This record gives sequence, structure tokens and C-alpha cells, in this order.
Amino acid sequence: MDKNEVVNNLFEIETRSGEKINLTFNVVKTLFAGGENITELEFRNFFQICKVYKANPYIREAYIVKYGNQPATIVLDYKVLQQRAESNPNFKGMKTGLVLMNKDGQVIERDGCYKLPNETLIAGWCEVYRKDRDNTNRVYAMFDEFKQIKKDGGLNSNWSGKPVFMITKVAKTHALREAFPNMFDCNIYSTDEINVEERETINADFEIKNTNEIKNVVENKAASKELIIDGLDDDSIFETK
Repeated sequence: MDKNEVVNNLFEIETRSGEKINLTFNVVKTLFAGGENITELEFRNFFQICKVYKANPYIREAYIVKYGNQPATIVLDYKVLQQRAESNPNFKGMKTGLVLMNKDGQVIERDGCYKLPNETLIAGWCEVYRKDRDNTNRVYAMFDEFKQIKKDGGLNSNWSGKPVFMITKVAKTHALREAFPNMFDCNIYSTDEINVEERETINADFEIKNTNEIKNVVENKAASKELIIDGLDDDSIFETK
């Protein structure tokens, strides 16, 4: 398939809910890559990852982070990774907790994800259990390594407002990768592992629940010249077979 075929064709994905959606090169570029000039190969990779993981980019489960001519990074919501692991017959459950420092300087390793006001968050941890293994490995995610910083040096809104929740998601993602290494591409990141503060506007103006809403968003962006799709009147782009 040459470049023109990639740009002009529809690419179908079946999501985990069973709904079938179609992607085009221009839709991905405009809605899920911030308008950056993604390459044909980057589009193909994005489509294949969405297809394999059954991720629906229209409900923020997948998008692309790209700056200029730098290689694109494909980002998945951590729930996509978790649900994929849960589909493995050997998945047996998860356990999470925190590493904290109290006001006396003592380090505490706590089961469960709660922090008192006078405690300092050091790390989150997660254990993933498999039916075919007797031993489990506790994976730690250090807060200072993963906290996301804005240009002014402060924490971004998610990490300043929900630090326990955010570091726990990172720990879960890492633990799932270690427990099921053959199920996850090493080049895929969750939204909590990379600094995407500047990219939050990609999906901030919409959260689509069904195909009719997908159609409305794309048509509105086309009308405002934000998105140009040849043959927009052809409803085949919005089919859910």
C-alpha cells in the first residue's frame, strides 16, 4: 500500500466493547497527534497498536505525542494495559501500596494507597499475581522519577492534585509489563509515564461516548477548517458494523 492509499483509506478497529470504528490518516493527525506531521509509518504503528490492544482513541484510550521531526510516541491509557493483562488466563489479581516518610523521618511501606497530611510520598508499588507462578515481584515507581513538571518548574495539575493516584498508576503499568512481558510492546507508554502536559489539549475539548458523537466532532472540525477529509459526506467513515 503506497502513501496515497494510506492517506485516503479507512482503517477499521474493533474496540473492547465490540464496537467497530474507522480511522483515517487525517483524523489521527488532527485529533490524536495535535496536528503534527506524522509519517505514514507512525500512522500505521498507531493503527496497529489500537487494533491489537482494541483501544478506542475517541475516548482518550490512545493518542500520539510528537514534536516536530522527532519520532512519535504512542501513548495508551493505563486501563487499556490493565484490561489486556486481565484477559490473560494466568492473571490472578493485583495489590498496590505506597512508600512514605513520616514526620519523624521514618520510611513506611504501606499496603493500600492512602497518605496522611504529614507524610511525604516517596514511591508507589504494585504486585501482580499469576496463576502459573509461585513467586511474585514487587515493582516500585519512585515519585521523583515520574512526577510531571510544567515549564515553570511546578507539578502539572494531575500530579499536584492527585499524586497518590498518579504514582499508583505508574507502578501498576510497570508491574503489569514485568508480569506479562510478551503481551506489551516495550515502545508503548501509558499517559502517566511521560510528560504530556502540553498535549492535554489534544483531547481536552471532547470526550466521545458513541459513534454519532464521533461524527459530530469530525464534522464540526471539518466545518471550522481544523480537519479536512475528502468525501466527508460519505457516512462509511462512521460505520459501526
